[in-house]
Amino acid sequence: MKAGWRLAKSVRKSVSGHKGLVTYPLLSGITAIIIFIATFMSLFFTIPLDSGANSNVLLIYIGGFILAYILIGFLATVILLSMMIAYRSILKGDNMGIRESLNKGFTYIKEAIEWAIFYTILVMIMRMIESRFRGFSQIIIGAVGSFIISIATFFAVPAILDYKCGPIKAVKHSVETITRNFGQTFGGIAYIDLYTLAIVLLGFLVFIFGLILGISTLTVVGFAAMLSAGIIIMAIGLILNFTYSNIFKLVIFDYANGKGLPPGFNESDIKIATRQKKSRFGGIMGNSNL
Repeated sequence: MKAGWRLAKSVRKSVSGHKGLVTYPLLSGITAIIIFIATFMSLFFTIPLDSGANSNVLLIYIGGFILAYILIGFLATVILLSMMIAYRSILKGDNMGIRESLNKGFTYIKEAIEWAIFYTILVMIMRMIESRFRGFSQIIIGAVGSFIISIATFFAVPAILDYKCGPIKAVKHSVETITRNFGQTFGGIAYIDLYTLAIVLLGFLVFIFGLILGISTLTVVGFAAMLSAGIIIMAIGLILNFTYSNIFKLVIFDYANGKGLPPGFNESDIKIATRQKKSRFGGIMGNSNL
């Protein structure tokens, strides 16, 4: 676990030296917000919710938001691939710009669309299964399902980047990488999540504090400033989480597949984080590592 935490700190330092990488999650977030708002507005003004035949209207809205979710997933995947391409170029000393990396990312249009559709279907199936339960059972089923999906798809995007493959093969490569190399890797993910969660919570507290003070003591300008500051801090936390966690996955995936180690990383930590675990019978442990 400690090796994973040290590795994640190395990722943070590596990303901090190249602040242009945070542009990608910012672009992804802005794109998602625009698509969501545009979808809702276009549906609302074209087919108002109170226009009658409510069941048909509801189906149209659901269909519209599913298409929007797929589009957001597609663009988010392309942007994520572009960020990984840019990071690799930095390691090679090329310092590729965002426009060039996006151009290269869009060469994966087919794979990104397939992945967005596949992931949307996975989530929908999970939600349908979850909806069959009630109360505490629903929470457990939802948590377990989300965990299984996140584990199975952990290295899927790096696999798409390297093998330019469809979603099934990407998940296969992801699972194979985990079962072959899994050691203390999740210590790093825990560090990243806790580090960025602290930033998000700080922003949330500033936001709540602004709401409380705004009711009694703050001026309109002070009220708006506190709320804006809270939202900005929360956004920074989410942006850093997106950047750090995905670069972390890329570093682990590359090293596990024999592609070397970025500068500034301790090889002993990497080896511990991706070590192959042997069973007492002398063989490599398979799915039990999951």
